[in-house]
Amino acid sequence: MGETLEIRPAKPSDARAFLEFWTAIVAEERFVRSEEVDVPARAYRRRFRQRSRLETHIVALEGGRLVGHVNVQRERHPVTHHVASLSIAVAADARGRGIGRRLMEEAIAWSKRVGIEKLVLSVYPHNEAAISLYRSFGFLDEGRLARHSRKSYGYEDEILMAVWIGSEA
Repeated sequence: MGETLEIRPAKPSDARAFLEFWTAIVAEERFVRSEEVDVPARAYRRRFRQRSRLETHIVALEGGRLVGHVNVQRERHPVTHHVASLSIAVAADARGRGIGRRLMEEAIAWSKRVGIEKLVLSVYPHNEAAISLYRSFGFLDEGRLARHSRKSYGYEDEILMAVWIGSEA
């Protein structure tokens, strides 16, 4: 990484940069469920303004450019309140340089601070780099949803992965 990498909670002022970043991720048509972006910047501004123990948005900026994002969203139901879903994306030209790892470290640290004990995610089987990253953090396969995503080009399976980050009972 030639430029300084900054990892921090998203701010409302990041909304436009995030929208550009997310639009590029979606345009790849490979790694995320979304196939179009129809959420305006003001909606992201609102999301990034909120601070709670239920959800966080963390961004990675390199030279002032938004190059990565991770979202952790806690379950609201009392019996699953210890669980949160995680989603992460890194800009195509910034992959393979440790940005995803730094985002995962911060997401896990935030999760532990707010009492989350289990993180779950889903990933397409062809996304081998992401699967390798998740496994390096202890994520294990918990199942596979066959033909779960119906994309414009056909169906995609999803692998369900999870890691226990709480104290051992």
